[in-house]
Amino acid sequence: MSADGTHQVDAELGTERIDPERYTSKEALKAELEHVFGRAWLMACPLAYLRSPGDAYPIQIGQEPIVIVHSDDGEIRAFYNVCRHRGRQIVTRPRNIKSLFCWFHGFEWNLNGSVKNIPDREDFGNYTNDEDLVLPSIQCEIWGGFAWINMDPEAPPLKEFLGEVLPEFERYKLEEYDLVEETIVEWDCNWKIGADAFQEGYHGPITHPQLQFVLEDSPDMQIDLFELHNRGIYIMGAPCKRLSDDERREANPILRAIAESEGVNPDDYVGKLDEMRLAIQEARRANLSARGCDVSKLTDDQMTDDHHYFIFPNITVNTFADKFSVFRYMPDPLDPAKMVFWVQQFERRGPNEEPAPLPEITYGKGREFKFDNEVYNQDANNVPWVQQGVYSKSFKGMLFNHQERRLRHFYHVLDQYLDGRR
Repeated sequence: MSADGTHQVDAELGTERIDPERYTSKEALKAELEHVFGRAWLMACPLAYLRSPGDAYPIQIGQEPIVIVHSDDGEIRAFYNVCRHRGRQIVTRPRNIKSLFCWFHGFEWNLNGSVKNIPDREDFGNYTNDEDLVLPSIQCEIWGGFAWINMDPEAPPLKEFLGEVLPEFERYKLEEYDLVEETIVEWDCNWKIGADAFQEGYHGPITHPQLQFVLEDSPDMQIDLFELHNRGIYIMGAPCKRLSDDERREANPILRAIAESEGVNPDDYVGKLDEMRLAIQEARRANLSARGCDVSKLTDDQMTDDHHYFIFPNITVNTFADKFSVFRYMPDPLDPAKMVFWVQQFERRGPNEEPAPLPEITYGKGREFKFDNEVYNQDANNVPWVQQGVYSKSFKGMLFNHQERRLRHFYHVLDQYLDGRR
């Protein structure tokens, strides 16, 4: 902060505008898919999809089809999901399989990627062998209840990539949460425009005015910039101090529902909603502990507050003591003006509670799709208009202020991958 009390932009991360062509250029998209998505660790799927031997989960990263498989020996492995004969994708949907079988000509692999059967193999003469036909593997690691993949064979281990956020996440014990909801929606914008919308709170008062009644969106909110990733901490459970005393007197319906879900009566805290936040924290800790959930390493503030992480290059994780959500910003393989917004919701499960069944996936497209959460709808309405705007010859490029320094940090790391410094 300067002598006159104003914030200064973090100059070490750069102050230049972000070139609009980075959101419109096919060449820029190609470079990102190769140098960023082809080299960074990526969250592939929750382990709920890989519970039993034979469970297989396909995922598309740019133009690369990949399949994650629970092998017969108990290992979770990842392979390029492409038949070595004619290139057909082998696994086309999450399911349990006996082998990796291509439904075009019947080429077949064991669950560890080794060749199992080649129909009429003698007709290929002597120009094929098992070494040539084995399914190419991809780095795959398990952490936090997820399978993670990396297409770079020289990439460092996942835990090294996660760096400073690793011990923070481990306090939550993410592997103890169940996937309960999954939504996949096509958006008409570049994947970075989608990711940008969820890395700053500056837009909150205008885009999400209702949130001011349940969280503090002060310009002075805590922001942590790590080596690759970043975090913003949204203080939740009481109205924003920007509101008037009258507006902060009684809990609005959203805040009331939060309190009542933990057994706290909002009517006992009229005129003292900051104290109700503390009561919610105490009640939530007691309720989770009574179910056998170990929340001993979480602070009281973590009982209510959203520790909002961005995991480079394309993941947001909103972490709470009783639930968390994952947003993934998936680039279209060919069109820089399209992406997929992929939302997965998780809820904490006690040690004596049955695992939740896998939810049905909901699919949607554009602004016409309506989420149950109005916050998502409000962001979904903004992003295509941003994409339209960046095409204008009048637009000089993205300009970030101090409240948006998580974005500046994101592009700083992105550039390090693109120019080969990482």
